[in-house]
Parts: sequence; structure tokens; C-alpha cells
Amino acid sequence: MGYDFEKTHELILASAKKHFMDKGFSGASIRQICKEAGVTNGAFYSHFASKEDLFAKIVDPVLNGFNDLYSEEGTGYEKISSVKEFERMLVSTFRSEERMISYLYEHADIFRLILTAGQGTEYEDLPGKIAAMESEWTFSFLKDNSKYIKRTESISEGIVNRISRFVVDSVFESFLEGKTKEETFRQSNLASEFCINGLKKILGF
Repeated sequence: MGYDFEKTHELILASAKKHFMDKGFSGASIRQICKEAGVTNGAFYSHFASKEDLFAKIVDPVLNGFNDLYSEEGTGYEKISSVKEFERMLVSTFRSEERMISYLYEHADIFRLILTAGQGTEYEDLPGKIAAMESEWTFSFLKDNSKYIKRTESISEGIVNRISRFVVDSVFESFLEGKTKEETFRQSNLASEFCINGLKKILGF
């Protein structure tokens, strides 16, 4: 029977996912991954350049989809032309979208792998990286639309960073605690509501 490249590829990926979850990225070994997959180390290097490359091949397709979805949600504020529109966009900035939480749960195994086994990879602290992107977008939004803010001296990058981290963490902590999608969505909205009201007060609304 000839060599089946696709089958070998899938066997390695399946074995790697199990070992990464059980041992973490640092604790998993290529040798053990190959042994359980029933392939040689030589075969491994015909498919993947390294253990880092293997981990990336598992998680990148899902993360790329998440990033695309995130980019879609973060567009449109440049059309703001009134205080009312500014307040509406401010609310939507911090209120998590159900689509994104649904995506998280649709790919729960991959996100759990990243969150619990990603230490030592470029994916370590995924919530922090997402919060940083959210913070950068929100701070730019506030600065670019400062003419609608009564207390412009209160625009603080540090405050925005902490608020963004709080909201993002509320989602991923709920997910890792085993809460349902609906429970996570409710918890996220409560966290967002708390932050929105506080920020509106700080900015003079």
C-alpha cells in the first residue's frame, strides 16, 4: 500500500491536538506525537517544519476566521456625524457581538487548546492580544471623535486598556469555566454595560 500524504497529515494533527491538550505545548514531544500517530519522525518533517509550525497549522485556520469576523465588527465609526451616533457607536464598541461568541463556541476545542496549552507559543495570552487590538481601536475612535466629548481631558489610554481587558476577559473566563454560550453572552453584556456607563460618566455624558 502506497504512502498516503493526506492521511498521514491528519494522523499527526489528531495526535498533536491530544498531546498538546494533555501536556501543553512545552511538554508535548514530537517523538510521542509521531509514536501515537504511527508515523516516523522523518515523516513528521515532511509535513511540518517544527513543533511550533505544527501548533500553528492546528490553530491558524480558526484564528484567521476569528480575525476576519473581528475586522468586520470593527468598521464604520468614520461615518459618525452627531453626538447621538457617537454614543451609539461607543455602546457597540464595548458590547460583545453574539456572532463572535458563537464562533468561539463553534470552535471550542481549538480555543481551549490555545488558552490552556498555548504557553510558550506566539499564541500565549490570546485574550490580552485581543484586548490590545480592541483598546487600540477604541482609543483611536475616542481621539478621532473627540469633538463629541465634553471632557476630552478624560480620554486616557490606560483606562481604555483596562476596560478592554476586563470585557475580553469576561468572555474567555466564562468560556473556560464551562458556561454555556448563552451564559457567556449574558456575562459579557453585563461587563460591557458596567464599562459603558462608567466611561460615559468619565467623558461627560
